[in-house]
Order: sequence, then C-alpha cells, then structure tokens
Amino acid sequence: MVDVKEVAHKVYRLEAPVPGVNTIFAVYLIQESEGVLIEPGPTAAIPSIQEGMKQLGMEDLTYIIPTHIHIDHAGGIGTLAQLFPGAKVVVHPRGVKHAADPSRLIESTRTVFGADFEALFGPIVPVPESQLKVPEDGEIISINGRELQIIYAPGHAPHHMVIFDHSVNGLFCGEALGLPGSSNIIFPLPAVAPPSFDQELYLETIERLRQLGAQMLFYSHGGVELETDVLISMAAENTRTFGDIILKALKEGETLEAISRRIGDHVASHYGLEVNEMDLALIIAGYSFYFKKKGLA
Repeated sequence: MVDVKEVAHKVYRLEAPVPGVNTIFAVYLIQESEGVLIEPGPTAAIPSIQEGMKQLGMEDLTYIIPTHIHIDHAGGIGTLAQLFPGAKVVVHPRGVKHAADPSRLIESTRTVFGADFEALFGPIVPVPESQLKVPEDGEIISINGRELQIIYAPGHAPHHMVIFDHSVNGLFCGEALGLPGSSNIIFPLPAVAPPSFDQELYLETIERLRQLGAQMLFYSHGGVELETDVLISMAAENTRTFGDIILKALKEGETLEAISRRIGDHVASHYGLEVNEMDLALIIAGYSFYFKKKGLA
C-alpha cells in the first residue's frame, strides 16, 4: 500500500521506492478539478503513482511537471504521456528536445548509471510533441484558481525549473536548493550533476528563490520542510564550502579518494553526519568538471 499524505491544502505526497536504489523519490499530486503531477520520477515509479491516484480518486491528469529531465525526476514522462494522452507535459525549453527525442538523454544516463540502467529505473520513451508545453520564465499555470508559477532555476542543470504554488506559498524546488538527505538532521548537500553543474548559476538561483519568501519547501529527494530561510542559507553555504574544499584539493593535486575523505571529514566534524559514497562521487565529479571548464583547476 502506498502511503499518501496531504502535506498542504490539496497537495499530496507519496514516496515511490525503486528497488535497488537507495534514494527517496518524492512525488506530489495536486487534487484540483484538473489533476497535477509534480516530479513524476523514473518509469519504475509509475505503479506507485497509479496506486496513489487510485487512493485519492484521481482518474486523470491535466499537467505532468518534472523540475528537470534527469531520469530520477522525469524518466517516466513518456510512459505517463501514453497513459494520460490528454495531459500536457511541462518542460523547460532547454529540455524539450530531449523529451521529444531522448536518444542523447539515454546515452548520458548510461554513462552515469551503466548500460543496464533500465533494469532499475525503467525505460525512457519519447513524449509526443503534441503533449509538450514549454513555459516562459515566470509563467503562471492556473488550475481551478490555483496559481502555479514556473520559474527557471539553472545551476544544477540548464533545464531546471521550480514550481511556486501561490495558494500555499510552497516551492517545489527539485534540486535547486540542494539535497536534504534522509537523516533526521536536514543538511542540504549541493546538488551537483556533471557535466552541466554551474556553481555561479546555482548560487544565483538560490538567492533568486530566497526572494520568493516561500513558507514550505517540497523536496524531490526528501520531505516537506518549513524552516525555509535556514535551509536556503545552508544550501548556499554548503555550495560555497564544498567548492572551496574541492578547488583547493584539485590545485594541490590530490586524488579523488583524498578529496572524498576531505569532504566526508568536513561533514562528519561539523555536523556529525556521513555522506554516502555515490553522493560524494557525484559532487566531486561535478565540481571537478566545472572548475576545469572554468580554467581554475
């Protein structure tokens, strides 16, 4: 049985676990007269979504909105488009061509997760162009009087956007404000994805989103948090601190293993937490690629 909880007015959260993947996939359903699905996740999450919709009595979707097109956020949009042919799939203009023709997306996913990624996450299939909707930055989608504002949020990826729900003053932040992790102590790690991570843009996005004054953060790989300003400040601080540590280590010619220990030791000594190896590897690879691209290391 899927556990579906109302986390704000008519906003429901469910987790769609993927066997073999130690990551929280949080899916959000908005139950208005026109159903909205935010952060559909990989194709493997669809049975959980269908069960959640059944529990809520939702028979159809009008909008399917991933924050960006990485497989853990949007791998299932093509299959969902087939299941709900009347729905519009809302995608950033930098990601729309990959949603319509995911061949390059599939190749990059293989590079990150291995040739057999479909065994874990399920396949990535195209979204029919007739179902794609490309919003402008700041555009508002109105659902039964409920205003969902689409805001471009580059840094983690150039095709990243967030959704600000004005009716509950809540922000579906994707990975634009870090990864909160699964610990009882919320510690937003920088959400770094090679090769498209850009620290400068990431920090600019964090400050832009701070200005919204959101009272709730709906995390895609975590829960719903209310200490918004504290968490946004931590996300910015950790992004800078991790970058400083990694850049210094790169300039000193340290190995990736040594850099990983540096980051792990920093988090352990300051927060008493342990960062898993996969997150560390992605963070270091993303920063390393970024600094080398900028000619800094």
